[in-house]
Amino acid sequence: MKVSFVAVLETLISARIADNLTGTRFDQTAECKGMSIANIACGILGGTPCTGVLVRTAVNVSSGATHKTSQFINSLIVLSIVLVLMPVFSYIPMACIASILITSSCRLVPKKIIAQYWNLDKANFGILLLTTASCVFIDGAMGLLIGAMVALLRNAIQSNEGQLEFHHEEWDGQIMNTAIGVQGPWTYITTYHIESTIIDTI
Repeated sequence: MKVSFVAVLETLISARIADNLTGTRFDQTAECKGMSIANIACGILGGTPCTGVLVRTAVNVSSGATHKTSQFINSLIVLSIVLVLMPVFSYIPMACIASILITSSCRLVPKKIIAQYWNLDKANFGILLLTTASCVFIDGAMGLLIGAMVALLRNAIQSNEGQLEFHHEEWDGQIMNTAIGVQGPWTYITTYHIESTIIDTI
């Protein structure tokens, strides 16, 4: 269950980060369908689950790759390494691999978006810090779950608040017409709040 959750979330996050870096917009439905088909094939062939990778996405973008063919070329290179060059690559020190991964990961940090959160939305900035700390000190999948749950709870609290605007038309000191406008979400959760506010006001 955790693997499936992380696979879907990491794929969508990778695509979203690529969109921010390239100014494009991806199709979430197509992305999830493609990953589902790929994971079905991996399961049939006895492979490990596949997912969109943050670091590989950053390398593609920084290299100027803008087409899906880059991913196909990457898969061919990985296949050749596994079949032919693995004895050589097995001697690469783990410290070198770790440094490459850390450098690529740091380039993925959206500094401008974090600064905007700090200036405009301290709550989202706190959720960001909570998710990051949970991923580092607890577990990656658990950190994503914690961050997602906190964000959903915050959105639920916000959606429970609807603001009303009343516009009165007067003639000779008497109110002839009243127009009511609703700002914010108008859902099943907020109907009682809106109804009670209208009754109390009128």
